[in-house]
Amino acid sequence: MVRRIPIRAKVAGALAVPLLGVAAAAAVGVSTSAAQARDVTRQADLASASIGRVGLVSALQNERNLAMLEMLGLAGGVQLEVTDTEQARAMTDTASTTLRTVVSEQSSELRDDYAALLEMLTGLVDLRDRVDEAVADAGLAHREQAHEVFVAYTAMVAALSTPHDRPSRGVDDSAIRQGDDLLHHASNTADSVAQLTEALLFIGTGPGGVDEPAEVATLASLQRDIERNVALVDAKGTGDYAAPAQDLLDGVHAAALSDVVSQVVEQGGPFEPALVLEAMPPGSSDGYLTFRNEVVEVLDDEARRLRDDAESRRSMYLGGAVAMVGAAVFVAWAVSRSITRPLRDLSVKARQMATYRLPHAVQDILEAPPGEDLVVAEVDPLVVRARDEVADVAGAFNDVQQAAIGLAVEQAALRRNVAESYVNLGRRNQNLLSRLLKVVDDLEATESDPAQVAQLRKLSHLATRIRRNADSLLVLSDGEVAGGWQMPVDAASVVRAALREIENDERVLVRTLDPVQVVGSVASDLTHLLAELIENGLRHSPPRELVEVSGRVTPEGYAFNIVDHGLGMTAEEIERANQRLAGTESFTVTPAKYLGHYVTAVLAARHDIKVRLQGS
Repeated sequence: MVRRIPIRAKVAGALAVPLLGVAAAAAVGVSTSAAQARDVTRQADLASASIGRVGLVSALQNERNLAMLEMLGLAGGVQLEVTDTEQARAMTDTASTTLRTVVSEQSSELRDDYAALLEMLTGLVDLRDRVDEAVADAGLAHREQAHEVFVAYTAMVAALSTPHDRPSRGVDDSAIRQGDDLLHHASNTADSVAQLTEALLFIGTGPGGVDEPAEVATLASLQRDIERNVALVDAKGTGDYAAPAQDLLDGVHAAALSDVVSQVVEQGGPFEPALVLEAMPPGSSDGYLTFRNEVVEVLDDEARRLRDDAESRRSMYLGGAVAMVGAAVFVAWAVSRSITRPLRDLSVKARQMATYRLPHAVQDILEAPPGEDLVVAEVDPLVVRARDEVADVAGAFNDVQQAAIGLAVEQAALRRNVAESYVNLGRRNQNLLSRLLKVVDDLEATESDPAQVAQLRKLSHLATRIRRNADSLLVLSDGEVAGGWQMPVDAASVVRAALREIENDERVLVRTLDPVQVVGSVASDLTHLLAELIENGLRHSPPRELVEVSGRVTPEGYAFNIVDHGLGMTAEEIERANQRLAGTESFTVTPAKYLGHYVTAVLAARHDIKVRLQGS
């Protein structure tokens, strides 16, 4: 006997050593370092795209500053990083496209952060139209409009700067994170200087100049923002960023603006824009553009270094990893082949068993004709060439197969016994009720008292209804209903016979019935079917409402119409009822209150009669 070897032992013994080696080499030499380098590169690209040399924040700041000065007619009084409106807007559009591309390569959290912010840029169209309208007639008369445009641009700049904290926290490399922070703080410094300059121009050109405490507080707050951002740049400007940071700090003209703030606050009232323009930082010579370019170059160098390091480590570990993977793949192929072949064989045979052999065997048992003995079908067992868990699974399938066949035999026997019991009980009731009806008819024929005759007719009516219930029991048990007409009868006689089998037949109004002869062998079942439908209409109609019955000849055959005046049904309820009447819904799931529908479906199917419920 060959010792049984479990699948788990095969796989674990064959693959443990090479797979552990591959996992260790990949984790140390390739996956971690490469993923980290790619992540840092993406973050460096994001920092450059948002704030750096072609950054969207920087481009928006330049477009905003130029638009404000041009609307006031002061563009010639100061040197900016952009020289004309067309250049400024082109830089903004290019930076927006670049940022969208870079953001699409980031994590889902960053994409969500930037999605709503980038949507704000759709407002640029209206802002630019307002600027063009004012520039056509530039001057201080557009002071309020220029302020509103500046504030709108500033809101976009502030919103685009907000997501900075999330990518910054996700960067592990300190040099990349430091450069990203420096770009952010330098951009905030430039923005604070521009806001202070705009505030001085807006307040100073107003009717009263600096004459309100709130205006003084605004200027002081913006001045503190500049000082705070300058301090942050100074604190972060170390290492490779020390020289660019120092050049920036040496060129900041915050002190000149601070002197202007002190002067206008002290003297109060309005003042000339020239006083502010003379102290305003002169654009690119102020060092912001140079600083951003130098920081982005350092970021690019750091990202490039990380990529090179990752490539070196990948090359170093790749040879060993490839060899180990090759060995592991070969062993895995050999082991998996010994497993998958019997599993595939088992899968094919199990599918054949589930889709063909077992269902057909069970169906043959359940559909065995009444009177014949139930025979357990012989189904070939599943056999696979294996000595492990696959053989156990095949054995379990065989057990399930035998259990299913045994259960089908038990179910078929139970259904047959129940059906025979229903047939026996129904026929007994039929015989007794037929005898009862004959006795009642005899009594009625010999009775002369009208009151007694009326009571006997009621008794006959009740017995007839009870006999219909016994007939329904035979219908549900697939038994043949005894009795019936042999000669053809007219449709009116069938309807009258149906009315004798229901309660409250006085509420049924029989309208026009086109003359037609019904085959005698069909008339009995048709009477039963009509009685079920008419009684259903009476049961679901108010007590004083009539149920109307009519019949007419159509090209498709003879059509009986039964109309009640109940509360109605929903479209879903009508659809379910029609499924029951068509026999497409299983009797086993039909609630007891709908047994009449099932009886009707069996009778209709027996004679190819179409029954359909319609709403009003």
